[in-house]
Amino acid sequence: MLTAEVDHAAEAVEQLTQASVVSLSVEGSKMLGAFELHPDEHERRQRAGVGAITSKALLHGLWLLPSGGFVSSEDLPDVKVRRLRMAPHCAIETYCGFWRTYDPPGVLRTIAFSGNNVARAVHRAARFTPIFQRVVLANESSVPVPWSVECLAREWGVGIIALHDNEDSQVVVPASSPVVGVPSVYRWWVAELAYERFLYENDQLVS
Repeated sequence: MLTAEVDHAAEAVEQLTQASVVSLSVEGSKMLGAFELHPDEHERRQRAGVGAITSKALLHGLWLLPSGGFVSSEDLPDVKVRRLRMAPHCAIETYCGFWRTYDPPGVLRTIAFSGNNVARAVHRAARFTPIFQRVVLANESSVPVPWSVECLAREWGVGIIALHDNEDSQVVVPASSPVVGVPSVYRWWVAELAYERFLYENDQLVS
């Protein structure tokens, strides 16, 4: 997408979600994401000079540490202990064990896919995990969204937002709410990817 188109798409997602919008890539798939920043964790990292933590191995180690309590190093795999000791900005170690100071930097609420082929974009969104709200951005300046594609989107809970030139965007199909499911480290990792882009894009604005 061209810069103007990206800005138009990001504006549409921002209006829908009332959250900051970043462009990111998750496992090779490009998308826009509505990212809700956690100010306290952001400020802690700013003071510590720490940015996004995208190491899956480290995040899996941190996942073993519940919030608000110590975990003895003897109760953790040796490889996890070594990784935690190399990341004092994420956990502190005392004679009682490890205490997690890490918190996710925010929450990725919504993801948005776009492309010249709206049917293909809906299929991409449908295949992506439903733990995030999923929407497709369709440029309707030339061709409206086919009814068969609308039906597919409704079946899979994928929203469709029509983008019009020089007009407000229009919700063609409302997106289903994200599936709550069982919490997992994957949510942390995707939030870190979004946070990485949030920091980069805000740094670009300042520059």
